[in-house]
Amino acid sequence: MIEIHLFEQLVAFAEHGTLSAAAEELHISQPALSRSMQRLEEELDVKLFERQKSRLSLNENGELTVRYARNLLLQENSMIEQIRAFDRKKRTISLGSCAPILVPEFVSLLSQLYEGMTISTEVTGDPRLLSRLQEGRYQLAILNKKPDEEEFYSCFVSSEQLYVFLPPVHPLADADGLYLKELDGQTFLLYSQTGFWDGLCRRKMPNARFLMQQDMEVLGELVANSALPSFTTDCVMRQADPVSDRVAIPILDEEAHASYYCACVKSEKARFRPVFRHYEKK
Repeated sequence: MIEIHLFEQLVAFAEHGTLSAAAEELHISQPALSRSMQRLEEELDVKLFERQKSRLSLNENGELTVRYARNLLLQENSMIEQIRAFDRKKRTISLGSCAPILVPEFVSLLSQLYEGMTISTEVTGDPRLLSRLQEGRYQLAILNKKPDEEEFYSCFVSSEQLYVFLPPVHPLADADGLYLKELDGQTFLLYSQTGFWDGLCRRKMPNARFLMQQDMEVLGELVANSALPSFTTDCVMRQADPVSDRVAIPILDEEAHASYYCACVKSEKARFRPVFRHYEKK
């Protein structure tokens, strides 16, 4: 069996053109690299190099061996990554969510139910969230639509209503409710991790400007000390301290009311039965 490092050294020589340059890249001495190349020729029982007085170059056999060696090294790297990914998957529960509001609750619940497991989360407005659940990128997903029952198992978790947060001097602050199109063209403070809510606002208000904030605490300070409108939800208002001089007005668009479902592929239903039981009991 030929040791893999000999092929790595051959590829390094092919890429750098000289023994000295390849040896420097590999952090070995030039004589050690020369002996390795001689050993590879002996192992293969084939001459790989043209040896001239002051120059070593690959012959046709060597060039073919380099092509095979590159493929072999790519396969080795792919194998290692797949094995590591498989191991991580056994020790990790990945949660993809269309919105941020339920993520802390789910992390807490999963940590209690699956002690010792690593819980990873991602909030995304990507419409491919469901297909990524199917592909195995996520083991659980929080969706704003009930998925196909033939492929996925799901249960209702919670709902959320979008509000616009206006300063009392805003011309629309006295409204009982507003459609997003009535707010189009204005400038808003917006949290960067809002998932599908971000897409909804941009779609319904194509002429609006959004000043994105990545830190929720910074966003809160800006909202409290700025005249710019922002958005909130009934769930956020129940959890956070109220901003005393802001007026929360419900958004009347049908899409501004979200129903959330927890879902997994049907083959994982037994594994995540405790999660579903927790919410089905509510």
